[in-house]
Amino acid sequence: MNKDFGKIAVIGTGPGDTDHLSKKALDAVKDAEVVIGYSSYLKQIGDILSENQEKMPFNMKDEIKRCEAAVKKSLEGKTVALVSGGDAGIYGMSGLLLEIIEKESLVGKVPVEFIPGIPAFCAVSSAVGAPITNDFCVISLSNLLTPWKDIEKRLRAASAGDFVIIIYNPKSMKRKEELTIAKNILLENIEHDRPAAIVKAVTRPDEEIVITTLENIDNFDIVTMNTTVIVGSSNTYVNDLYMITKRGYGNKYDLNKKINY
Repeated sequence: MNKDFGKIAVIGTGPGDTDHLSKKALDAVKDAEVVIGYSSYLKQIGDILSENQEKMPFNMKDEIKRCEAAVKKSLEGKTVALVSGGDAGIYGMSGLLLEIIEKESLVGKVPVEFIPGIPAFCAVSSAVGAPITNDFCVISLSNLLTPWKDIEKRLRAASAGDFVIIIYNPKSMKRKEELTIAKNILLENIEHDRPAAIVKAVTRPDEEIVITTLENIDNFDIVTMNTTVIVGSSNTYVNDLYMITKRGYGNKYDLNKKINY
């Protein structure tokens, strides 16, 4: 490894506050000479950044510029933190950075470390109970990089497979009807009263949670780009407090046996 190159740490910052960063991620951010990321992400971790660090905020859709800046700073010998929301390997910056490093023939030369973060679907699941204790899938409704026909194909396959279905990016300023279209596709294979959860801004001060049913997931104004929707499987139910997907223990063991306390 060329010692003149600075290490790039690709860091998932979790659902939005530094309380949910791992110690390894926290240390990597604090040790970096340069911190690069979407401007909102840098604001969210602003309390752990120092005056001595170079901050390079970028706008949305500047993902390529962020990765190129990280590589450039590494070649200058700087230690870089490239931050991404949630986990950087899930709809994040990890893959794009590796593509750019490969394009520049720098594989094995620029040292890169990937530090996981808490994905939004894990934080959202914890906020409502235990809805993803069995097989699940995550589908983004953003067609910026994925053709809508592929998204529809995945929605149909997921609903036919009886997965717990987690929906990212359900709505934006430009995309108003996609969640309704997605709902109608899911209703082709799933009953209308299937339990569903809608969680906006999970772990943040403006967090909002709605427990509803599949037929109503598009009827709430809390649905934005910062919202995650979970549609349960046939083994999902809701009690007075929680949304729960049965793991299947009741098929193997006697859960009705009385416990003597």
